[in-house]
Amino acid sequence: MKNLFLFIAVLLFSIPTICQKVDIDNYWVEISCVDLPLNYIPERNRTYSVSLEGNRGFTGQDIADQIHLYGWTKVTENAGLDVNVYIKGFRSGQASSSSRTVETKDKSGKITSSTTYYKVSVTNTGSGDVKIYGPKNELAKADKKNREENKKDKRKVEAEVNPFLKHVDTGNIGDELGDLTSDKALAYKYSLDNSYTYETSEYTSASMAFKEYNANSSNKIYDHENSYLNDFPKWVSNYLNNQYGYKPYKYNVKFKKLDSEKHPEFTMFDNATKAFKAIFSKMRYNKSEKEVERDLGPIISYFEGLTTRYIKDEKHEKRLRGAAYYNLARIFQYLDKHDKAIEIGNAIIATGFDEDEGEDFIKESQELKRKLTFHQMNSRHIVPLNANQELDEMGESQSAEGKN
Repeated sequence: MKNLFLFIAVLLFSIPTICQKVDIDNYWVEISCVDLPLNYIPERNRTYSVSLEGNRGFTGQDIADQIHLYGWTKVTENAGLDVNVYIKGFRSGQASSSSRTVETKDKSGKITSSTTYYKVSVTNTGSGDVKIYGPKNELAKADKKNREENKKDKRKVEAEVNPFLKHVDTGNIGDELGDLTSDKALAYKYSLDNSYTYETSEYTSASMAFKEYNANSSNKIYDHENSYLNDFPKWVSNYLNNQYGYKPYKYNVKFKKLDSEKHPEFTMFDNATKAFKAIFSKMRYNKSEKEVERDLGPIISYFEGLTTRYIKDEKHEKRLRGAAYYNLARIFQYLDKHDKAIEIGNAIIATGFDEDEGEDFIKESQELKRKLTFHQMNSRHIVPLNANQELDEMGESQSAEGKN
């Protein structure tokens, strides 16, 4: 009996060393790099001009200077792109009242009290548009490319059967041409219309609601007009950059951390993940990624070592190995080494653990490779061509989940 208890005790103390528990949690790191635009225009042609016309209260050089296209040079003549902003003005709306009634019922469903609440609201509106004239060279999805080919084929058939189109070039039918604003073709048009609503508090008297409205409506119209004045240059810049700009974006990127403090790898794994923030904080859209890649070298070696040391077909080792693979794939994605990321994705699938993550890495990196090839770039970083492009900017924040 004594020997039996001794055997059980030895076995219990041996379990943690045989099968060490592994808990994995998410670890978020901000990483800044270029957000690639829809269109590719050769670098030598990346110049643009901005004209701002319309209501005098919304025009002026100081406002036009707020419109910025990343990776391009602003010029006053002979630009590759002409950006024309036309602001019609700002219009105050007509006040309207509304009401709602709240009823109280007893247990039998009989109404015991009824109160009506009133409020007054008004919607004020700014209106305008932006037109972009110049080349249009979009990275199309495969299905869109097929639709365009079908459209051209349809035009060809129509030309063949219509005797009046026999000698007419129908290749550009449907494309919009420029107007008096520019000698270039119209590439894009975007509405700058926007509404701002002011609502009073609710009152049990309609006259009290109108009293609040009359006291505040003038100030609200002024505030709304100023908001529109501040907003529309940002909208123009955002739209312009989505189509053509190589703008900085600050992605909130998910990595994996080891959350089991008693695990023998905890300290090293924890140090490695914490180092991500310090190292990736140096990454910028307008600086080479090579320094960051060099600093990440020891971390890459550490995680690669984990994938070869923890190879047992057991759930806790699979978790640790999977977390190491995940971090490696993320590192290679943001170093724009997408063949390596795809290789890691396939390794994740081969383990039979979190196969969906492996498939996601492959899909994401294949798409990033396609975009970089289209833009004739090796990485999501630009070489500054002027003083504006040398500014230290990280860009707006957004989640990297579903968008790389």
